[in-house]
Amino acid sequence: MFQSTATLWNDNSTMTRNLCETVVETPIPSAATGQPMSQSGFSFAQRQSFGYFDDISDENWKRAQQIHAKMFPNHSPRLGQYSNALVVKDKMAELKMSSFWYAQNFHKEFHCPLAQRIPTDGEGDGPKWACDPHRLKDKKDCLVYSIGSNGKAEFETGVKDEIGNHCEIHTFDVGNYNKRNGNFAEALKGIATFHHWGFGTKEEAQEQPRRFKTLQQTMKELGHANRTIDLFKIDCEWCEWFSYEQWLNQDIRQILVETHNAPMPNVQDFFLQIARCRLCYLQQGSELSKWRRRRRIWLPEAFH
Repeated sequence: MFQSTATLWNDNSTMTRNLCETVVETPIPSAATGQPMSQSGFSFAQRQSFGYFDDISDENWKRAQQIHAKMFPNHSPRLGQYSNALVVKDKMAELKMSSFWYAQNFHKEFHCPLAQRIPTDGEGDGPKWACDPHRLKDKKDCLVYSIGSNGKAEFETGVKDEIGNHCEIHTFDVGNYNKRNGNFAEALKGIATFHHWGFGTKEEAQEQPRRFKTLQQTMKELGHANRTIDLFKIDCEWCEWFSYEQWLNQDIRQILVETHNAPMPNVQDFFLQIARCRLCYLQQGSELSKWRRRRRIWLPEAFH
């Protein structure tokens, strides 16, 4: 498993080193206004971010690309060190070592100029870091998915306060009640639309259709099949290791994900596939094909 993954990264090494040489010639519309973006000293970032970054100079954007390329491959050659097994029963000592795994693998590669924790004054793991959320204030059809809530409305309320009431928010959870927060739908009333299901694999969705749905099933059922998800917050207690490939097939602009421990080989494949997907977008940005648009991803907290 390790050898085949290393081969994948070696095949992409030339592509990674050439990131700073990427040039985009085709004009594209701004994400906020829909109007063609002007040729200027800020056009490089504008075009490669589909209008999201409209105030970063070409010089600074190229510098960010160079920093990104220098970090390649951004993981230890011993990816298995400090990881844990997928089945964690009676393996607490292993699980406690996962923080060491994150300390030596896949560090931040890109820093959003004005990244912000939503809500900014929140505590614990309810809030999540988002990349320059103020840039979504002018987007008319802002769509937010929040997977895993435990009946809390911190993140959803923060989106309304920091970005605006124009954001359409959908919250998903396999549970719908707990003693601390009561009925989840009531707790989120007027803030987000609550859906009583979690995100799972195709097999889980087939075996327990009322409890689990895939992301594709969810978007189709809610009439979002052709929509862009601007913020995709997911804290689903391990489901990330089995559902992340579904995310890469949708038009999701930011993934705000909380990962849990470091189970091999899932954790390795998770970060490598997301990184490979992002690199393909950056290198092939000039093509501006629908395939590339669907895979435009920002993961600001650790660019994971």
